[in-house]
Amino acid sequence: MKKRILLMGVAAALVTTAFIGGSLAYFQAGSGSVQQQINTKTLNISLSDSVSGEPLIIGNAMPGEIIDLDHKYTVKNTGNTALYVRVTVSKSWGDYKDDVFVKMHDKDDTLMQLKTGNEWYIMENNDGNEENVYLYYRKPLKTWEETSSILQDLEVAETLTNAYTDKGIQLEIEAEAVQASSVSSVCQDAILAEWGIWAEIDQAGNIISIEE
Repeated sequence: MKKRILLMGVAAALVTTAFIGGSLAYFQAGSGSVQQQINTKTLNISLSDSVSGEPLIIGNAMPGEIIDLDHKYTVKNTGNTALYVRVTVSKSWGDYKDDVFVKMHDKDDTLMQLKTGNEWYIMENNDGNEENVYLYYRKPLKTWEETSSILQDLEVAETLTNAYTDKGIQLEIEAEAVQASSVSSVCQDAILAEWGIWAEIDQAGNIISIEE
């Protein structure tokens, strides 16, 4: 069974990181796009559907339900150099009444599972926080190129108990980027330094596996 989302929006705090000449440069901005000039190369990414600046909220999740996340959020590279993209989705249960969502930290966030396309490498709980899901776009994103849809479905566990009756779900989305390079080892070092994971990269520059 699929259900439409009651309220849409996205938290679009964007973070971009560049690895140039053996050093890291880091900057952060709020909703909209992020831009920084480093060594004549501009890094700039934008997250679609970020107008409202609000999280995505789903009301009254049911056991075994497949919720269609049909907003097709994407990340676009609007700078002039290729990038690797990571998206963090923070998922949480809570009470959703009168258009107000209140998180409930005693609920099991593993009872909802995000589904996305094969273009994304998905990792859950790699920092011990069950609330966070990390999605890595497998190929470097070229200038003006856009990722495939970040979110497709959210599957709610059939084992959901009465403790989750009338409870809602909130998804918060954040995008980050690391500058790509024609040298795989440079990309691997930059990704490791910023995201704390080791990425195996093929000759075409695509991420084929990730290890913590």
